[in-house]
Amino acid sequence: MIRIDDLVAKVSAYMPDNPDLDLIGKAYIYSATLHRHNFTAQGQPTLQHALEVSNILADLRLDARCIVAGLLHDVLEEELAEPGALHAAVGEEPARLVEELSRLSRAAFHGTEAMRAEHMRQMILASTRDLRVILILLADRLHYMRDPSQVREDARRALARETLAIYAPIAHRLGIQYFKAELEDGAFRILEPKAYADLQRRVDGKVAERSARIEHINSELKALLGANGIDGEVLGRTKHLYSLREKMRRLHADLDQIYDLLGTRIILNVPEDCYKALGLVHAAYTPIPKRFKDYIALPKANGYQSLHTFVFGTSGEIFEIQIRTREMHRQAEMGIAAHFVYKDQSPADERELASVAWFRRLLENLENGQDPRESMELLARELTPDQIFVFTPRGEVIKLPVNATSIDFAYAIHSEVGHRCAGARMDGRMMSIRTPLNNGSVVEILTNSRQEPKEDWLKSAVTSRALGHIRSFLRRKERSEAIAMGREQLKSQTRGLVKKVDDLFKLKPFRTWMQRQGLRTPEDVYAAEGFGRIATREVLERLFPEQVSVEAKSTASPLPATRRAHKPKQVVSIAGLNNMMMRFAKCCTPVFGDPIVGIITRGRGVSVHHRECRNLGRLAIHEERMIEVDWEDDTRKVRPVTLAISADNSVKELLESIRLLEEEGAPIKSGRIAFHQGMYTQHLTLMVDDTQQLERILQRLNAIEGIRAERVLDTT
Repeated sequence: MIRIDDLVAKVSAYMPDNPDLDLIGKAYIYSATLHRHNFTAQGQPTLQHALEVSNILADLRLDARCIVAGLLHDVLEEELAEPGALHAAVGEEPARLVEELSRLSRAAFHGTEAMRAEHMRQMILASTRDLRVILILLADRLHYMRDPSQVREDARRALARETLAIYAPIAHRLGIQYFKAELEDGAFRILEPKAYADLQRRVDGKVAERSARIEHINSELKALLGANGIDGEVLGRTKHLYSLREKMRRLHADLDQIYDLLGTRIILNVPEDCYKALGLVHAAYTPIPKRFKDYIALPKANGYQSLHTFVFGTSGEIFEIQIRTREMHRQAEMGIAAHFVYKDQSPADERELASVAWFRRLLENLENGQDPRESMELLARELTPDQIFVFTPRGEVIKLPVNATSIDFAYAIHSEVGHRCAGARMDGRMMSIRTPLNNGSVVEILTNSRQEPKEDWLKSAVTSRALGHIRSFLRRKERSEAIAMGREQLKSQTRGLVKKVDDLFKLKPFRTWMQRQGLRTPEDVYAAEGFGRIATREVLERLFPEQVSVEAKSTASPLPATRRAHKPKQVVSIAGLNNMMMRFAKCCTPVFGDPIVGIITRGRGVSVHHRECRNLGRLAIHEERMIEVDWEDDTRKVRPVTLAISADNSVKELLESIRLLEEEGAPIKSGRIAFHQGMYTQHLTLMVDDTQQLERILQRLNAIEGIRAERVLDTT
């Protein structure tokens, strides 16, 4: 447990004689006064959390004003102080940081997609103004992961999921590796306590088993460096648990097949010594082909630099060696904080500027996404840590995610190159623009002035930049086509009523109707008509009742009386539209009570989707095609829904789940079972009445020991 004296001593050790040191003590007293009546559910004073957050910031060797902001980071959010009083107590800069933190809407990860997207947008926007905001947020989250007892038990899992999805990837992108490792392990421990404990036990056993061999190898490496006049140190390291578990899953491997569980780091003084040491290591041990990476010449996007190689030891075992300088090692652990010093208004360095630029690009992608689901998808893609390095014909390095294609490469060069991308050569050979690129390849983009993005490009692109530009282009094109179509439709409907269609917009009643519909310009009207969102015939009937009624009578072909009498009642009501053809999307199969949204399709009416349907994010759906729909209260119908039911040990539990479904009166329409990584999973499509029945079924299934059940919203 940190005390204020310990905190001041830690800061003064790396920032001696700084005039802001006295401000830390004053801020502590002010924070203690404000927090004096606040305690956690376990009875601990909330002031202790503020101290621990500041201590984490001090571990990053941040400036005193940032430490002050850490001591007071929650006082505005918790309404313990007014902004004016805070400014008077601690000064302009710390108070401004706390104000930035207080502006962030605290949307829990189980909130709506729109809430989460807005929360991320605000967080990233604040970081573009001052990177210390994101560092305080990371420190705050890290302490919660170290001590989750501060958080209500019912909120811990949501907090852990948000940590894995957002905070740990941001820490990785900023290069703060020990933050990333602790955040991931803390979330892993909360979400899967049994799996965490089991893996910890197995790793402890492996470490004890292999420690003697690693110590022997380290002694050999020290002697090798000394004999060749290279000054350095040799350290051991262990892979953190979450990273280890993810690698086992990704490779479908057991712990015995993970060769970098334990490894060695050689820490040297200058980069030249790193390459000398690499040569000595490869001469002394047999290197494994294709397992060498030079991150010194080609640093990762977060600035990480090191040489990585795998070799066979003298006893035949495989182990990893990382070689880096002391400065590279400090950057690998501290990331942006290794360069991040606010003192005497010193200008930002290259690492800081690069990080701010990345946040700005990320903000631009979020805002281009428009739809909240798309925004969160683009964010997840941007935070993906795995990378490949691809070269232009001139030797420029383009860093892309794994599985990136030539489409991503083209948009990384320039948006217009992306739009006109017609083909590509990889290492001199023609290839499809949808083929994943190889690490280290030279790629040349072939363009055509008549080429333009296609919707199926969205299935091949993986970068947020490419997806954002493709969607934006397709939406503009779709709107342009809808405007042309809507203009022709309106011209046809107004023939004989006005001289030309533009005269319609001069009529005051028509302009009043436009305002009520939220349409500002003629193009808005044409687009809405083309997309099928509005029916201008209704307003034309009011403006020209006699002419329109005569035309209607002449063209009408009424249904037989028997068909009119037996017209079925709509299950879903469509806002603002009558007699519109409607169908349920097969990809997400919404059932009565689900949150739903309508998508207007050409010639096929309105397609009704679950609001969480993944296809809504995958496709470039123009917002003008989205329409509000709702369930009719007194009409419901059994509909199909797909469940994924998993069992750890045997199919016995799965058979029990089928018996439960029979008890619930939910007929099974189809099913299949698979075995993967020691787990049986069956996908069952059953017929249910509504979401209440579905939730009851899921609760009963998950109450069976050894069973995990969830709904599948993407059945394509």
